[in-house]
Amino acid sequence: MKKIECYQPREIVKMLIYLFLFWTVICCVSVISNNDYFIEGIVCSIFFDMTIFLTIFGILVYKITATDECIIIRKWYGRCVKVNFDDITQVVFATLSGKPVDATRIHIYKGKKKVLSLDPVMENYDKMKNYLLDHIDETKIDTIS
Repeated sequence: MKKIECYQPREIVKMLIYLFLFWTVICCVSVISNNDYFIEGIVCSIFFDMTIFLTIFGILVYKITATDECIIIRKWYGRCVKVNFDDITQVVFATLSGKPVDATRIHIYKGKKKVLSLDPVMENYDKMKNYLLDHIDETKIDTIS
């Protein structure tokens, strides 16, 4: 069973972790300094910390896995969508040259609903693109310029 994984770049997560650490230090200094806005500082700290944590984990969770018979899309916390290759009705390769090999974006449809979009900034995008070209019927592949 061949497995290919495609996921969001991790550099954004590193930047957000540094932002979280910087924000935590600022909040700790604010709390220690014993100023008049102590309660407001705590509320803002909790709000921004939760926002940064949700963003970090939202980026880390999104992953696309292609096996021999299906594509598994893990979108959010514990939410997975499994799409068999037989259920896919259309794959649209957005390209500038008119060839699917040079695709700048890939959209996968199940029925009339778009279930997946792949961006070139994702890790292993080229491997996933070639895997889709090999495993999906030519009649289901469309290209737009």
